[in-house]
Amino acid sequence: MSSKAGNTSSLDVTTHYRACHLCEAICGLEIKIQGEQIISIKGDKDDPISKGFICPKATALQDLHADPDRLRHPIKKHIADDGSISWQKISWDEAFDTVARRVVEIQEKHGNDSVAFYAGNPGVHNYG
Repeated sequence: MSSKAGNTSSLDVTTHYRACHLCEAICGLEIKIQGEQIISIKGDKDDPISKGFICPKATALQDLHADPDRLRHPIKKHIADDGSISWQKISWDEAFDTVARRVVEIQEKHGNDSVAFYAGNPGVHNYG
């Protein structure tokens, strides 16, 4: 008996508990996965903040995960001598090193207040 491509019936289902990152509410999620395929996204009933409730955006995470245009690795903009622009795949180490180096360069040139971080609501309303 042969199996069709993409058949996941023989793979175990695993459950992952994560926080939704699509808005500041950071609702708790229960994500069931079989192989590389998401088979279910539900609210995590044990999450102390969202208590199992999620909005429709959370279920859209499956579409984002499977999107063929989704970036799966860091890329760096390259401008050629003729002005043409291309994007090149780089390693995670190079990406983090580039960001760290640029933050230092920007702060040295423009001061410590030249780089900021914004944490929106409601996730930061309770620092406890």
